Amino acid sequence: MELVHGISTHFIQSKKFKTNKIAVRFTAPLSLDTIAGRMLSASMLETANQMYPTSQDLRRHLASLYGTDMSTNCFRRGQSHIVELTFTYVRDEFLSRKNLLTSQVLELLKETLFSPVVVDNGFDPALFEIEKKQLLASLAADMDDSFYFAHKELDKLFFHDERLRLEYSDLRNRILAETPQSSYSCFQEFLANDRIDFFFLGDFNEVEIQNVLESFGFKGRKGDVKVQYCQPYSNILQEGMVRKNVGQSILELGYHCPSEYGDEQHLPMIVMNGLLGGFAHSKLFTNVRENAGLAYTISSQLDLFSGFLRMYAGIDRENRNQARKMMNNQLIDLKKGYFTELELEQTKEMIRRSLLLSQDNQGSLIERAYQNALLGKSSADFKGWIAKLEQVDKDDICRAASNVKLQAIYFMEGIE
Repeated sequence: MELVHGISTHFIQSKKFKTNKIAVRFTAPLSLDTIAGRMLSASMLETANQMYPTSQDLRRHLASLYGTDMSTNCFRRGQSHIVELTFTYVRDEFLSRKNLLTSQVLELLKETLFSPVVVDNGFDPALFEIEKKQLLASLAADMDDSFYFAHKELDKLFFHDERLRLEYSDLRNRILAETPQSSYSCFQEFLANDRIDFFFLGDFNEVEIQNVLESFGFKGRKGDVKVQYCQPYSNILQEGMVRKNVGQSILELGYHCPSEYGDEQHLPMIVMNGLLGGFAHSKLFTNVRENAGLAYTISSQLDLFSGFLRMYAGIDRENRNQARKMMNNQLIDLKKGYFTELELEQTKEMIRRSLLLSQDNQGSLIERAYQNALLGKSSADFKGWIAKLEQVDKDDICRAASNVKLQAIYFMEGIE
């Protein structure tokens, strides 16, 4: 339901959960110039506002709302950047006073968006510096994780678009350069111009909520964002290597994948990835880890929003060439149809179970509604999805695997 142009409300009515969830997603084109300001703005939103000017005040208020949880998150989908603000709270049905909590949470949402703590046309400097330090510490902790570090290094080799190759040092410097004024300006910019989607999952009075949101006074905006990113394939193989003082080496292979989210290759690619490295019975796990003993950890990940398939493994450094060859051979086997009907059925069953389990996860339901809204494609018809899943056959898997081509290799050699 469109509130104004570029701003929509989405209701997922359900009494399945004991909690209601309200999520607000701000979506804009990914930009190196704004990413640091958006991340810091998200941190500031969940810290304080004019009505609750300290973090302690805000936490006390949330506790008084029967333990309402408030959080923010930033993430990328293809070539878009999303800032998400989420409230989770007990449904009125389980409270002694009815129809009260939702209105209080909406009031807090309004305060959060329209009344942040502002000093000299910027965020409160003391609060801002605390959030900046915490964000930098969080990023540093991420980079201390060897697999996270290796993932980022493979991204740098694989992607042509500089926005998707963002280095830790560059992001850190951009965050350090942010001021209370520049981040507040960035916040005002995305409040005024981003595509905004409001999601209400639970038990809601739609008319009342629509009226409350209309009173917020949002102005229309373009609201059209391009999510999907699929770069052209290059036959020049990109390779990178670094030595680190860690015990375990990591090998990562990045494959170009021309399929897009929602196209006819979507489900065959998901099944193909499941056969390759998505589950405990998959080829990478069974053949490379269990049978050959070449890896401690091994898996594959598919990102259809970015046209990217990643294989990665934690290995001993002396097994690098053998592991690389054997990992790539698992994909070649799928291209040739070297897998059994039992393996195919096992994989479909695992995907079917995860689809059904996602029906019981509030975050998954909101993510699906968001993707439907963004792409104009419906993935809500589970019976239809499962019927299509059943139709995926060996030929579909071979075709999907044949479209996947090696584009980048990264090796982090542990020298501890």
